[in-house]
Amino acid sequence: MQKRFWLVVGAMLLGGLLTACGNGVPSREVQQGAELLRVDFEQSGQWEEGRYPPDAETPAAVLTVADGRYRIDYRAEDNPSLVWGLGGGEYENVVVEVTTEQLSADKDNLYGVGCRIVTDERGDVSGYVLLISGDGHYGIADLSRRSLDFILEWHQTDRIHQGRATNTLRAVCVDDYLALYVNGEFLGEVQDSRYARDGQIALVAGAAKGAEVSVTFDDLTVHEATLK
Repeated sequence: MQKRFWLVVGAMLLGGLLTACGNGVPSREVQQGAELLRVDFEQSGQWEEGRYPPDAETPAAVLTVADGRYRIDYRAEDNPSLVWGLGGGEYENVVVEVTTEQLSADKDNLYGVGCRIVTDERGDVSGYVLLISGDGHYGIADLSRRSLDFILEWHQTDRIHQGRATNTLRAVCVDDYLALYVNGEFLGEVQDSRYARDGQIALVAGAAKGAEVSVTFDDLTVHEATLK
């Protein structure tokens, strides 16, 4: 498939009724249910892989499974942008957990998890992405129309391990409630109902204009979930 790179140009918007962040506590309690998916990345074929553009001598993005982890290497060229790989089935109300490691040195980046990701008949993609960055920021965004529109704007926290470091992400996508945890700590939440549907899970990485990012993902689990 032809991979599309999406520009990170959306306005940073506070969204929904819930915008707790930083040192707060979640306003909703989530009941985690049965395991729907577990991926250990010990072999290829478990997640989307490829080189994009596929015919380029030096591709901007390489998505691969190697050394027991899923790896994204991405070089942003003319604009800040991101790339993603899809996998698993289609789910609506889930909790996604994954262990990440940033391998590249530059902290000006973003990476994380997408939920309810849908590709329409024109090849355009939409859904939610729950993100952190190498300099300790986090946010939740609407991925659509070739842009990221932040519905929980970027905030910085010392709970995210910066630079070349490992972080465990927990992304909650249940009904109209989205929340992000890192290393077992609640960071922020937002309420948004535009994508009340099933969709795929994405693993995401992006970089500033002219910069590169390399991130690995491992021990991915997806559980069904409900709000209490």
